[in-house]
Amino acid sequence: MSKVSIINKALTLLGANRITSLSDNTIEAKTANAVYDQSLRSILSETCWSFATKRTLLNRLEETPEVGNGYYFQRPSDCIEIFEATANCWRPEGEKIWALDPELGVRYTYFNDDDTFYSPKFVDALACRLAADMSYDITNSASRTQELTSLYEGEYLPRALHHDASHQGETVVKDDEWINAALGRSTW
Repeated sequence: MSKVSIINKALTLLGANRITSLSDNTIEAKTANAVYDQSLRSILSETCWSFATKRTLLNRLEETPEVGNGYYFQRPSDCIEIFEATANCWRPEGEKIWALDPELGVRYTYFNDDDTFYSPKFVDALACRLAADMSYDITNSASRTQELTSLYEGEYLPRALHHDASHQGETVVKDDEWINAALGRSTW
């Protein structure tokens, strides 16, 4: 589904006129251009979506904290939200990440604007988020904006989150030698 198709899905939720191109000289196209990337960033920051996840070992910077211990690492340029790190003690500090450990690996959501990777449930949620974000500029109705925000948070986003989580596979727990020994099981 193309960016214009996603925007038109949002405009349909609003009951507004559809666009043929992002360069249309209409309030709908201008508003969509103004909010699309921010709306996409907003929904991508909700979770570690399977289609927008990266894992990487971060580059440690030469710079060290002036006060306290630890190390600085370069935050990935496409990073929206970090959801997991190998260090027990870490935190973002501006465009850097501070950690106590000398090595830091992260799992994060990146800005994936390639809509060919989006599931239909994600597209529905993004369209609803867009509709809510464009609503006031197009309809001049605060109550319609609130309705769409509630619809996004209460229905569309949870469906997309559930769909994404249910398609990520199972975590397999391997037998542990200590537990097997304690229970008298063979490790074969």
